[in-house]
Amino acid sequence: MRRMGQPLASGAILALFQMSALYSSFQPRLGSVLVATDFSAASKQAVLYATAIARRHCAKLFVAHVVSSRSESALMDGWRAGQAEMTELLIANRLQAVQNELVVKSGDVWPVLSQLISEKEINLVVVGTRGRTGLRKLILGSVAENIFRQAPCPVLTVGPNSVGQNPEVGPERILAATGFAAHSIFAVKYAIRLAQDLRCSLALLHVVTDGNHGSGEDRLAKLRSLIPADVDLPSAPLFFIEFGSAPERILETAASWNANLIVLGLHHVREASRGETTWGRAYEVISKATCPVLTVRRPE
Repeated sequence: MRRMGQPLASGAILALFQMSALYSSFQPRLGSVLVATDFSAASKQAVLYATAIARRHCAKLFVAHVVSSRSESALMDGWRAGQAEMTELLIANRLQAVQNELVVKSGDVWPVLSQLISEKEINLVVVGTRGRTGLRKLILGSVAENIFRQAPCPVLTVGPNSVGQNPEVGPERILAATGFAAHSIFAVKYAIRLAQDLRCSLALLHVVTDGNHGSGEDRLAKLRSLIPADVDLPSAPLFFIEFGSAPERILETAASWNANLIVLGLHHVREASRGETTWGRAYEVISKATCPVLTVRRPE
């Protein structure tokens, strides 16, 4: 692994951001957080993260459960299970100073969540995943896939290996991976702002997947140029250049650097031909990562 610690002056790549002024005006909003739950162990971990994030950012928390059955009894069972989960959070003092609302509706899961995202002006969706056992279902078109592909706001996915993380403690180390495409550069911009706001360490990673190892120094310079010279970070950012499979290198770098959060960029839904590979790589990272993964989409 190659590690560099000192930022260079902004380069030509910043033209994609219309120079560094965009960094100061870019504000990731977290006024409302939606967590989707089916009351499984994976969902309960996601609820803990969502609750901690809402408290930290003074955001309103929406805990949503969607009942697939249209029967009245199934809806009532959903409400009872939801109330029990909220009661657990209250007893554990996790909802202190957190404005919250339980939402239980019947219908197809993604259409219901999509409507909630729009109606409640959700800025962040938090979901839990069971990991690799759910990958085949995701490829076949499950709820999580729809959230990844279609949610207009950032999505924080808490994988099965994130159980050792403390949701109450904000990320101390953010790793942002980029392939220099517009969507991944936007993810870097998002990560930079988060590192500023949360006063945590930041590292940027680029994985060379085309076998052209000789271009490593040029890519390192390009990676460094993504950090404007006037950005106020609590510590000097680190830069990693790796070679090989992107998911494998991202996971290895995150583990060796003890990252608390991985940030990845996704294509727009309409960019389907390119988005398939991007989404598949993102889910491979999510299913194996030892920390939560934040996926963001560049505004159209």
